[in-house]
Amino acid sequence: MSYKSYVFLPTHSRIRKDAMKDLVFRSAIALALLFLACDLLPTNEFEPTGMQFNINPDINVVSITGDPDINNMGPMTIAFKTVSRSSSIESDVLPAGLLLVRRNNQTQHLLFLKDQPVTAQTSTTKTLVGTFCCNKHRAIPDAGDTFDLGPVTDNPELQQIVSLMKNKDVSNSSNMWMVQRAVQMVTDSTGLTQAYIDSINALPADTTD
Repeated sequence: MSYKSYVFLPTHSRIRKDAMKDLVFRSAIALALLFLACDLLPTNEFEPTGMQFNINPDINVVSITGDPDINNMGPMTIAFKTVSRSSSIESDVLPAGLLLVRRNNQTQHLLFLKDQPVTAQTSTTKTLVGTFCCNKHRAIPDAGDTFDLGPVTDNPELQQIVSLMKNKDVSNSSNMWMVQRAVQMVTDSTGLTQAYIDSINALPADTTD
C-alpha cells in the first residue's frame, strides 16, 4: 500500500492573522518604549539652583498657588498671598530671575522675568504675579498647585534672558509665548539660540517703568 504525503500550506487568512499579531506586538513594544522614554526623560531635567531669595522678614507668606486669572508679566499667573507680621503695611519686590519651586513633583517650576512688587497688609493680601514655566514635560500648574520661594537663578542662559527682558514689554500674548519657548529652550532643550535672542531684542520697549 502506498501513502501520499501532504504538505499543508498556510491559508491567506492565517497569513493575515499572523501578520496582524506581529503588527500588534511591534506596536505594543514601540508604545512601551515610548512610555519608558517619557518616564526616563525628566531624570536630568532642569532644577532650580542659585542663591536662595529671602523676602522681607516682616512679610509672612501665607501661600503661593496657581491662579486662573491673566497677567501681562507671564503666561502662568500666581496668587501670592501674604500678611504683615507688623502693625503696618509691608512691601518687597520679587526679583527677575527668581524661581518658584514646585511642591508637587509632577508640575513645573516657575521663573520670574520681571521684577514684581508685593504688598502685605495686616489682613491676608493676594497679589497676582506673572511667571514663565520651566520643565515643559511636566504638568502646567493650576489653582491646586503650591510653590515655595526658591533661589534667584544662577543659570547663565536664564540670566541672559532676564537681562534681555529687562526693558521689554511682553503683554502681547504672541510675544509672551515666544519668550516662554525661549525659556524652555534653555530648561528643556539645546539652549538659547541666536534666533530667540534676536526676537527678544526686537520686542517693544516696556513703557511702564
